[in-house]
Amino acid sequence: MHIVLVLAFCLGIGFCLTSSPTAAFAKSYTMPEVQIEANADSAGDLSVSEDRTFDFDGSFTAVWWNFNNLPSGAGIEIESVEVTAGGKTTTLSSVPFQTSWRSAGGPSKAAYSFDGAEDAVYVFYNFDDEEATVTLNYRVLNAVQIYNDTAELYWQFVGKGWAEDSDNISLTLNMPVPAGEKIVKGETISAWGHGPLDATVAIDDATGQITCDVPHLSAGSYAEIRVACDPEWFSGVTQKDPNAHFDLARLDTIKSEEQSFADQANQQRITMLASLIAIVVACLAICIWALWSFNRYGKELKPTFTEKYWRDIPVKGEHPAVVGRIMRFDKPENSDLTVTLLNLVNLGAVLINKASYEKDGLLGSKTVEDYYLSRAPGYESKITKEIDRLAFNFLFDTIGEGAESVWLSSINEYAKKNPSTFSDKLADWQGEVTARTINGQYFEPYSKAKRATMTAVGIGAFVIVILISMFFDNFLMVIPGIITMIFLLIISRFMERRTQKGADAYAKCEALKRWLKDFSRLKERPVLDIKVWGEFLVYAYLFGIADEVIDELRDTVPELFVEDAAATASSYYVPWWYIYSTHSMANGMPSFANSFASSINQSVAAVQSAASGNFSSGGGFGGGFSGGGGGGFGGGGGAR
Repeated sequence: MHIVLVLAFCLGIGFCLTSSPTAAFAKSYTMPEVQIEANADSAGDLSVSEDRTFDFDGSFTAVWWNFNNLPSGAGIEIESVEVTAGGKTTTLSSVPFQTSWRSAGGPSKAAYSFDGAEDAVYVFYNFDDEEATVTLNYRVLNAVQIYNDTAELYWQFVGKGWAEDSDNISLTLNMPVPAGEKIVKGETISAWGHGPLDATVAIDDATGQITCDVPHLSAGSYAEIRVACDPEWFSGVTQKDPNAHFDLARLDTIKSEEQSFADQANQQRITMLASLIAIVVACLAICIWALWSFNRYGKELKPTFTEKYWRDIPVKGEHPAVVGRIMRFDKPENSDLTVTLLNLVNLGAVLINKASYEKDGLLGSKTVEDYYLSRAPGYESKITKEIDRLAFNFLFDTIGEGAESVWLSSINEYAKKNPSTFSDKLADWQGEVTARTINGQYFEPYSKAKRATMTAVGIGAFVIVILISMFFDNFLMVIPGIITMIFLLIISRFMERRTQKGADAYAKCEALKRWLKDFSRLKERPVLDIKVWGEFLVYAYLFGIADEVIDELRDTVPELFVEDAAATASSYYVPWWYIYSTHSMANGMPSFANSFASSINQSVAAVQSAASGNFSSGGGFGGGFSGGGGGGFGGGGGAR
């Protein structure tokens, strides 16, 4: 149990850190789609059109792109910016940049501005709880570097500076392939991708067009393309241009680096696959262990009592509240107190009556009809069990403050005024029921420990898988952990098992319930003792069939319902059988059992409310990405 509490505490701390009130009300945004089209020309310049979709939660006034690590002699030219929101596309004008806009503020209109000192472009626009697409058209001068044996484009088309995750990223890149040129992958053109291992890069056999698809890119990560192609395609580059390196060879270096990156990526894939297989095998083994544990420790024992009907109380000498625990695997419920009060009434220790009193309100006084409980003469000798004694004292000495009678409405009033005392006394009483249930040996002593262990293993396996998936940045690894945790949490609910004694007691409860529902159809003549039927009706209420039994009893033994004429003449008379019913009385007044149960539930809710208020690929032919690289130019961005 301690393990479960520690894990729950750790998960709770994590939840609080990620779901604090500040975070809950702070604005946020996601980037569900990014589409980029780029074309390199014969001069080595790169024209780019990026459509980045933002989904804003809250109000934002600016988004920006940073362009870092530009090659020597390269530069950025912003050609145009458009914003599409609410079905309308707006073309923004350019304004001179002010350095103060880097942290806050902006022009008084929708516009864009280029920060030449930082190679960043700012888009100023009022976004408010909406999805919008910003189209950025720009040109990277001298982006392609020309060597004597190859031309190289090394570009982070999504840089690692973005503050949030980007999803569904696609890149289409066209190199200046001369007309009639034959595309030979690995010779005239090669392409490599760097970034997430589930991303792909491909080269079209006919046109040489390069496409990249990145399903998901975490904040702080990058997606990068590296292209090596025939330098003769760049006929517009001359010796004097800053991107011309005609006296240098580069191709062998590129291939060597990319082969190293590919080897690393393939090793990571092998490690990831091996880890995924290990996770699946481990989770499967845990699930098999859980099934074995359930079959060995949790599967219910077969009762030795196999009769269909039982015509007596389920367990001789046992309290009805404990019998309720036997049926519910020792789960405490507020209804236990109602059952105990009904038992006190049947014992003759408590009398139930109804009356009226005047209650002051905003519109004056009004007459309220209510039930009240009274100490019966000689109640001391009739209360022999500690469960009954504590319940009796709770009602009359604590709530009633020693009075002979207690209005039902005073229970809720007391709980509101004295929540701590009410809670403590109720907990003491439930503790006595728990103690009696344990002493009765109705449940295997290891049951709760087995349940706690299985719960801890399920949560622990999930936490470990989460950590592994974060290390590899692969959500697929989480799936076996989720399935295993859910499976173990479900199985753990059935790990508590009754002993043979408990199984027999439960079987008799079910048999008694069947008899109480069927006795009239069995043509049996029940006893004519109200005392006996009062005891049976306590269990009928516990089983949730009190009204059904009363109706059957009325048809079978009507003489039990002959009422004293003098008593029925009073509007405050409560028939003996009506104490156990859940139907309203003829005058619309709720039944006593329902009224008492409702009063206890409302009181417990009031106490809980008061308590909670105190807490404020290496060949370059295409394929998968590698995890290396990072040498290309690119940047990131954000929103505010």
